Amino acid sequence: LAAAGLVPLTAGRVRVAGRDATGERAAHRARAGVVLAPEGRGIFPALTIEENLALYLRERDARDAVYERFAGLAARRRVTAGSLSGGEQQLLALAPLLQRPPKVLIADEPSLGLAPRVVEDVFRLLVELRDAGAGLLLVEEKAAEILGVADTVAYLAQGRISWCGPRSEVRADRLTEAYLGMAADGVPGTAKDVTRP
Repeated sequence: LAAAGLVPLTAGRVRVAGRDATGERAAHRARAGVVLAPEGRGIFPALTIEENLALYLRERDARDAVYERFAGLAARRRVTAGSLSGGEQQLLALAPLLQRPPKVLIADEPSLGLAPRVVEDVFRLLVELRDAGAGLLLVEEKAAEILGVADTVAYLAQGRISWCGPRSEVRADRLTEAYLGMAADGVPGTAKDVTRP
């Protein structure tokens, strides 16, 4: 939330494409290409699928491209977004970004509560966004999936970074300790709580 400008920083700086955005409000950061996909899906449940898409994609051909890619959304475009499954809601929140990739996408638990098949779709979509040049800042508990997307990994222990480094330096024992609070052999480690890689 601090990176998106919704809460003030207590330390450090926020940079977007090399520009210092620390003092900017959330709306200014959003106009500059920083998109927040919150844990609660980030859609308007009372609006239809079409109306939700139109908020981000004003051009009809851009919305049509989303429908071509996600046939399940196309078939129900006049249905209110709140009646969709959790996975459909997450796809609705993220799919328009493929047409207009943000400079930075901040996603909080993008796979939370989703069926395994939908989790695969969400992570495939995140990889496409990364490959299109969007910077991704992801908070995620599904360690195996996130390692397929991330360049840099940080483990959090009680809200603090306990380790940070390139994906190539992630070790199974360190991941197990950070994720479960125990070493790979099952002996409790130094982490005092379940943490997020």
